[in-house]
Amino acid sequence: MNNLALESFFGLQIDAAALLLRLALGGIFAIHGYPKLKDLGKGAGQWLKSMGIPASLGPFAGIVEFFGGIALIVGILTPMVAALFVLWTASLVWLSVAKIKKKFAGGYELDLVLFALALAIAVIGGGLFSVDYLIGL
Repeated sequence: MNNLALESFFGLQIDAAALLLRLALGGIFAIHGYPKLKDLGKGAGQWLKSMGIPASLGPFAGIVEFFGGIALIVGILTPMVAALFVLWTASLVWLSVAKIKKKFAGGYELDLVLFALALAIAVIGGGLFSVDYLIGL
């Protein structure tokens, strides 16, 4: 197998991995953001307020999670959206450790996995199977 064939083969694997990562992370965030949009962030806002964080971030969380998740699923502005999710999930880890005092197991391990997924997507981009690729971004 020549170098061009190997490069093409591994490139396709990375594109397929990018698609799977985008679908997984985007789906998780869209599913978690939708209920916050549905109740206008009231439930999330009350929960945030109980920890001394402004309740107005509840609707913001719904918007970021739902529409950011949809953007990842279709692959539009993928590196930028993924980088924002890196920051978002880092703040979730901080909230879990500093404010809620969760332990790793049964606590904030999922937030760390979401952080790693977002970081991987930010690094590799949307790939061949994305709107970004179709429009030349």
